[in-house]
Amino acid sequence: MPNKNSLPSAQTLRRMTYFAAIAEAGSIRGAAEQLNVSVPVVSEALSDLEDELDVTLAVRTTRKLQLTQTGVEFYAAVTEMLSAAHKALDTVAKDRPVSGKISITLPVELAAHWLPERIASFQQVHPEVAFKIEANDQVTGLKGSAFDMAVRAAYAPPGRTEPGFEQLPLIAVARTVPQICSEAGVKRVISLPFLKAYGVERIDIADADSGQVFQLISEQVIEINNRDAAIAMARKGLGFALVTRAAVAEDLAPGRLLNILPGADFGQVALRCLMRDRLPSPAAEAFRDFLTGPSPSGSPSPTRTRSRQTGRR
Repeated sequence: MPNKNSLPSAQTLRRMTYFAAIAEAGSIRGAAEQLNVSVPVVSEALSDLEDELDVTLAVRTTRKLQLTQTGVEFYAAVTEMLSAAHKALDTVAKDRPVSGKISITLPVELAAHWLPERIASFQQVHPEVAFKIEANDQVTGLKGSAFDMAVRAAYAPPGRTEPGFEQLPLIAVARTVPQICSEAGVKRVISLPFLKAYGVERIDIADADSGQVFQLISEQVIEINNRDAAIAMARKGLGFALVTRAAVAEDLAPGRLLNILPGADFGQVALRCLMRDRLPSPAAEAFRDFLTGPSPSGSPSPTRTRSRQTGRR
């Protein structure tokens, strides 16, 4: 056991950091990918730490790794120590540019029409940070992955809110203005197919003049797993799509697509930022704080709410 009156050696601190990564990832292989080192190096660090402390921190089998009760308690203490270390470093490096590489997974529409401006603004302050981006409308789990963070998008109908650091209002676009007929007082039937790309079970809309919420019904639904594909189909006149305004700005200006119900409230998409690790890299932490803070571009933006959400999903 180390002398209680002396500080841990650099080697011990490294092993403790590796142990925290193992606990976060749930496996030695996942920790190795996170730390960008080989599996044997991480495995050896765990064994050496257990020998140094004369305790068993984790039970390893060929299929899984399980922390012992001692390991759980030690992980909590190590996490607290690492968090304090990060805070201490922040006090002297608050305004210093960070470097490194950030891996992000997010929906296609956000990657194409929301993220570029934010990366450009972020790199004006932190030019040494590089990005690896996966644009995918299928949700990618963070636990055990190589991604530092995920930006998730959740649909919220009019009058309902979803937690998030930014709210992006939706508009309905099509190549032509469709006919909309009243039915049963609180329903409206639209003559165009709905290009469904948000997992929306029903379309609720608040009327632009009265504010009354009614249901918009399309007799035909085309389900699509990619929001940019829905926009491309709308350009071809195959139906209407619910999208963020930024995604179709270049189509609205020349009239390739039309906002078919200007001023109407179709709800919004709430953005959340999830981190793979409780203690992310300085670059990932800086970019998260940049996204979830005041408007990154310095220009008017959709509704923003302060949030520092983390988690492993």
